Amino acid sequence: MEAGELRVGTFIRLEGKIFEIVSFERQKIAQRQPHIKVKMKDIVSGRVIDRTFVSSEKIESPDISVRLAKFVYKDSNQYVFLDSQSYEEYRFDEKTLEEKIPWLVEGIDFDIILVDGAAISVRIPKVMEFEVLETPPGVRGDTESGGIKPATLSNGMTINVPLHIKKGDRIKVNTETKEYAGRA
Repeated sequence: MEAGELRVGTFIRLEGKIFEIVSFERQKIAQRQPHIKVKMKDIVSGRVIDRTFVSSEKIESPDISVRLAKFVYKDSNQYVFLDSQSYEEYRFDEKTLEEKIPWLVEGIDFDIILVDGAAISVRIPKVMEFEVLETPPGVRGDTESGGIKPATLSNGMTINVPLHIKKGDRIKVNTETKEYAGRA
């Protein structure tokens, strides 16, 4: 494929790694070939990098497929997912998933990214729901702290939430920013 064909959500292979295009911008400079400026995310490490291509530059397009699979359990240092349709099992070790581990909740469906038929990564939903296990009571009129307080969630993570949230509430969390996104 040519760089001019890139779109948000397209997967490419570059320097032996698989990237997903997160954003792109077409730049036309007088009397020159158009340039494509992209932000792309390494689907294994999650790192986002910027890159500029000439629109006619050839880019390798890998054979990518995405399958929906339910996280079923952790087996020593392996995380096991079960495909909802084919009942195929996908296993990932702790090193592969690293920062995604706190978001893995048993019984929740995740996208499994397959490259050339082999499972290489798990895509975490942008927003997930969790129960508040512990949070101090909100003091009415306390706005010095910006109207937020810490809360420990059912996945073990601690985030800041508004003062009106109490123990037992279900809330939405943005998994990219690790911030409160609303009530569930």
